[in-house]
Amino acid sequence: MKNKGLIILIISVMIISLASIIFVFSLKTMDYNLFNKKWYHYDYKNGYFDMIYFDENGFEYYKPNDENITNEYSFCYNYKYNKFNKKIKLDCGKQIDLIKIDSDILKINIDGKEMFFYTNIKDSIKYEFKKYYSINIDEYKNKQALDIIKVESDEIFNIINEDDYSKIIFVGNNCNTISCILVNDVIEKWISFSKNIYYIDSDSLNDEILFKLNKITNKFSININDYNDIYPIVYVVNKNNVIDSYKIECNGFDCSNNYNK
Repeated sequence: MKNKGLIILIISVMIISLASIIFVFSLKTMDYNLFNKKWYHYDYKNGYFDMIYFDENGFEYYKPNDENITNEYSFCYNYKYNKFNKKIKLDCGKQIDLIKIDSDILKINIDGKEMFFYTNIKDSIKYEFKKYYSINIDEYKNKQALDIIKVESDEIFNIINEDDYSKIIFVGNNCNTISCILVNDVIEKWISFSKNIYYIDSDSLNDEILFKLNKITNKFSININDYNDIYPIVYVVNKNNVIDSYKIECNGFDCSNNYNK
């Protein structure tokens, strides 16, 4: 009986030890595709990028907004991972569920919401764009609102001389933000109220044109780079004068703040 009890005790100790080893191993083994990369999620509501970073020793979740850059994850530094249920428990009490990990795509459930993160910022924008508009960016560009109102750069002299107020939109090859794509949305709203909306390719401007414009009014810069920004630039003109100038900047996918300008 004593031997039987000893055997049972030894077996119990072995089972407990094995379970402990498995548990510890489960907490530490994570897909190495996740480590040492910055993962980005584009927030189409505010235009900022969330960023998640993991390495073997720590965690970071950068989630900016209009008011500040801190969030409920700002004080989460360490984690434990259970490979069996694919849950990441953070030291601040939060939890992340891993759904999919590839070399450049991360799908997680965080705060009850499924989110995709990408190592490439542009891929994140493309995904959110397709999800929001149900068409991809190239298909959206084919709406061609800019092409409809496009004029040659030397026509600007006739435009600014008109009695009616006109808007001239300058877009060049430096325009690489989401606003440069969604400018079509703004233009569609504008041309429904006015026919005096024009688009000029900033790359078609030259020093001669800018010098002549500056002679008419010094509100036109002679620096060609001032017309080739990361955002579309608008000049409101009439009777050889510049009434106003500004950039079209959208809040994520929302450009409504530009509709009534």
